[in-house]
Amino acid sequence: MNSRGNVSTIDQARPSAGQLGSRLEFETLISDTSAALFAAPPEQIHRVVEHCLDRVRQFFQADRCALLDVSADQQVVNIGLASYSDGIPPVPKDLNLVEAFPWSRQKLLVERAPVRVSRMADLPPEADAEREMWIQMPIRSALTLPIETKGIVRHLIVLNTVYQEREWPDAFVIRLRVLGETLVGALERQEMFARLRTSEARLASGADLAGLAFYEVDFEHGVMYIDDRLRDLCGVPPDREAGLQALTFWMEHVHPDDRQRMMESRQQLHSGMLAGNRLSLEYRYLHPARGQRWIQHLAGVTAFDGGGRAVRTHGVLHDVTELKRAEAELRDLSQRLIRAHEEERALLARELHDDVTQRLAVLAIDVGRVELAAPDGPQAAALLTVRAGLMSLSEDIHSLAYHLHPSVLQELGLTEALRTECERWGRQGRLDLSVDLDPLPAVVGKDQALCLFRVAQEALNNVARHAGVRAASVTLRQMSGGLLLAVRDSGVGFALEAPGRSRSLGLASMRERVRLVNGTLDIESAPGQGTMIVAWVPADGGAR
Repeated sequence: MNSRGNVSTIDQARPSAGQLGSRLEFETLISDTSAALFAAPPEQIHRVVEHCLDRVRQFFQADRCALLDVSADQQVVNIGLASYSDGIPPVPKDLNLVEAFPWSRQKLLVERAPVRVSRMADLPPEADAEREMWIQMPIRSALTLPIETKGIVRHLIVLNTVYQEREWPDAFVIRLRVLGETLVGALERQEMFARLRTSEARLASGADLAGLAFYEVDFEHGVMYIDDRLRDLCGVPPDREAGLQALTFWMEHVHPDDRQRMMESRQQLHSGMLAGNRLSLEYRYLHPARGQRWIQHLAGVTAFDGGGRAVRTHGVLHDVTELKRAEAELRDLSQRLIRAHEEERALLARELHDDVTQRLAVLAIDVGRVELAAPDGPQAAALLTVRAGLMSLSEDIHSLAYHLHPSVLQELGLTEALRTECERWGRQGRLDLSVDLDPLPAVVGKDQALCLFRVAQEALNNVARHAGVRAASVTLRQMSGGLLLAVRDSGVGFALEAPGRSRSLGLASMRERVRLVNGTLDIESAPGQGTMIVAWVPADGGAR
């Protein structure tokens, strides 16, 4: 690190390969955090976010890294979660940073622009009011980025240095905003699950006490009872509340695309075909005043006639529209993160291939020329060793570039990309692979192809690291209107129910990729019986 008072930057004076390494390190941080957040249960998301903030602080060689909470009226900004280097006292969480940093508030919350200050001298005259706070805290350099939620800045991610001034490179600032959005999305998911648990508890209590959007139908006497909450939830008009008219009104307003599925489930319930005579389903409902809503419907049968048909049923309805919207926003965020990650990997791969490997090749040629001119002896032997090392390093970088972004996937398609990947493992001498790949249909979605390729990469990596055997098989089949990939080994296997196993980052990453393209992922394994990973994705069409 530079001495105190000097301005430093990430990878200052490093060669190109070092800069690429730092960018790859930061991309890995983003990828690891995304997988960890997806795998973490709701009650552990705070811990994962704090760990990420600590890694970000260390990466930028900063002394403070925090995620700040902004009130709805944007008049209060407090420390939410934070990481501090050793010896740095924490900022009080009850301190309103809006009052301490008025110029920054205007830039961040009103203009929604980043605040990037490498040295106190860079603060403009209009920021004089917060210079004193810089001296008191103290702060030498600062980077603060606004994170929006539904068009409003509700969080800020901030980095401070205490002893050194710091430059904040554009490339890392852009990616830090993406990471901040990921962290905020996870925290919002945590809050959503907390609200959902509370709502589910209320729903269960309401069902027991006949108080939450409750109904009861007596088909034998043609009577239906609905409470005020259900009447409001479904928009039942007063002239349709008598007898079974409310039931008819409800069925008329179920979304046409969901009506057949709902009617079939209802028929199974009334015929006594469902376990426990209980029904649980979700569907869209066209409320006459509020438009499309999502309904969670729980129903049961309390009496059957002599022929096994339901004569009395009851149920509760719950509006889960906001939950569905939140899930859609989380899926969209995950999709954008994965796509941004793949784009960055492609850029790094091109730079490694077109720049670093070419420069290594030139060095190897230069060393070869010197080797030819050198007399036989220790010097020639040393030059031979250097040239061999350069060639080996060039091959390793080429392999890394391919791993980051397999160009053959775009150029020749999934089948050839999988075949090439399996051949690469064979050339390395790490795996003996049996490959059986079907020809692909005429149309294969790009996201689906990339998903299966990344699943295969992760699965083969797991075989090499954990299976304890070299032999494995890779199979690709057309099945059920989609593509089925299977990677199988006969190694040591593992217990699927082992604590933490289902939440490993590798498995979590595979599950998330498959989920985002509307596919399925199944894992079969047991100790001593090998492992099989099976992924199915639709052959065409977009992600959910």
